[in-house]
Amino acid sequence: MIDSGRRPAHGVSRPLIGLAALLCGLTVADAAAQGNAATDRAALTTLYHATGGPSWTNSTNWLSDEPLSEWFGVTTESGRVTGVRLFDNQLSGPIPEALGGLTNLEDLSLDDNQLSGPIPEALGDLTSLRYLYLSTNQLSGPIPEALGGLTSLWYLSLDDNQLSGPIPEALGGLTDLEDLSLDGNALSGPIPEALGDLTSLRYLFLDGNALSGPVPAALGSLTNLEDLSLDDNQLSGPIPEALGDLTSLQYLYLSTNELSGPIPAALGGLTSLRYLFLDDNQLSGPIPAALGGLTSLRYLSLDDNQLSGPVPAALGSLTNLEGLDLSTNQLSGPVPAALGNLANLESLSLGSNQLSSAVPPELAQLTNLRRLWLGGNEFTGPLDWLGGMTDLTVLSLYDLDLTGPIPAWLGNLTNLGALYLYANPLTGALPQSLTQLPLRRFWVHFTQTCAPADPAFQAWVETIQDFRGATCGQARTGSFTDVTLMPGETGVRRIHVVELRQLADTVRAVCGLPRADWTDPVLASGRTPIRAVHLTELRTALGEAYRACSLPPPPPYTDPVIVRGRTPVKAVHWTELRAAGVRALDAAAP
Repeated sequence: MIDSGRRPAHGVSRPLIGLAALLCGLTVADAAAQGNAATDRAALTTLYHATGGPSWTNSTNWLSDEPLSEWFGVTTESGRVTGVRLFDNQLSGPIPEALGGLTNLEDLSLDDNQLSGPIPEALGDLTSLRYLYLSTNQLSGPIPEALGGLTSLWYLSLDDNQLSGPIPEALGGLTDLEDLSLDGNALSGPIPEALGDLTSLRYLFLDGNALSGPVPAALGSLTNLEDLSLDDNQLSGPIPEALGDLTSLQYLYLSTNELSGPIPAALGGLTSLRYLFLDDNQLSGPIPAALGGLTSLRYLSLDDNQLSGPVPAALGSLTNLEGLDLSTNQLSGPVPAALGNLANLESLSLGSNQLSSAVPPELAQLTNLRRLWLGGNEFTGPLDWLGGMTDLTVLSLYDLDLTGPIPAWLGNLTNLGALYLYANPLTGALPQSLTQLPLRRFWVHFTQTCAPADPAFQAWVETIQDFRGATCGQARTGSFTDVTLMPGETGVRRIHVVELRQLADTVRAVCGLPRADWTDPVLASGRTPIRAVHLTELRTALGEAYRACSLPPPPPYTDPVIVRGRTPVKAVHWTELRAAGVRALDAAAP
């Protein structure tokens, strides 16, 4: 808008502005309190100097005697500044308290810069403010309680900074707020119950913080909410049944927390929901069949929990589903043939469960499927029908007790970029048909297979960015994460234990033994500590295989007796077990 207000000439000092105010019958304090174009200009000048104005990407007309409306990023009405929009403009340094004097300001957008230091309390004086965007900076310290007084605010975006401390209860007074974005900070403490009073809210982003405590049931009052993102925190306790009242919700992200208990069947009433991510928690119990009522759902992610029972056939009703991830749980029973109805499915992950029986050939009807993870289960029956799924780009069949040679029909999957066959008692040379595949990742370690040594086949192997397997006629060395475990430098991680379990079970299968019965069968990343019992079990499982195959015993282990609570788990223990497992796999070759 055209700035029609009167302004002092460029370069007029603050004392002259004070004199002008006195001539009008006002004190300097009265003028400042009332606010005018001159005080707005002074506040903007302070902003320029405080945030490295000469280095801004665009500072057109700043500090000039042009009308404020001609200053880049500034809008005015009746001579007063109503908008300062300087996002992605290379501002750096602190936000000055002086901005609190822009009393007519409705839009303050300083996002995507390099601003640092605290958020000024003075911004709480901007009672006309509708939009406050300070996201993607380097702001630190607490969120000022004073922001709770901005009762006209519609959008509050403080995400992707370094803010810390609790979320102020006072934000519950922003009853006109539609978007609250506090994600990507270091906020801690509970989610305030008062946020349940924000009944106009459509978007609530609190993800990527260190928030703890329960998910407040009061959030179920936010009936206009379309997106609730609480993922990547330390929230605990159950998922409130009240979230089933959020009938406008389209996106629900609760993943990577410490939530426990069952998945509420009430979530099945969220018929507008398109994305449901509950993965990487400690949820238990069955998958509610009621989730089959989420007919708008496109992505369902329940992986990395402790869910048990069958995969509900009702999930076959989710005909808009594009991604389904149920991996790394304790699901059992057969895969329902009804999943073959998911005609839009592009990604299906059922790996690392206890699923059994034959994989239903109805999955071959999923003509849009690109990524299929079946490994780490107890399936039986043929899989040759997979040879017709020529659009697959990822196929995971690891740890399925597959025996015999690798089937030649895998060569039909000419779009395959990743193939996982490791930890199976497969035998023989890799088939020549595989050389038709444009593989970038091929894991076939912890098997009795090998890549033919002829130059043509080896030339194809060289094109694979990540090949884990043996070459015929050469000793196996194993393919492990952190190939060299350095004492005192390489911490023993979940993946190290998982790999050794896979290797031990493969050796046991080659030697005619069943899988071992492992303590903590699902090692939850970051939540299951590596214990002495895991080490003892691996030694026992491999020892039984050595005896079953009549192999010479491995060299003596360091700390031959692992005493719970007194023997620290060390890198050398895992290095020895790796060597023992690979030695057994080589020696047990049929």
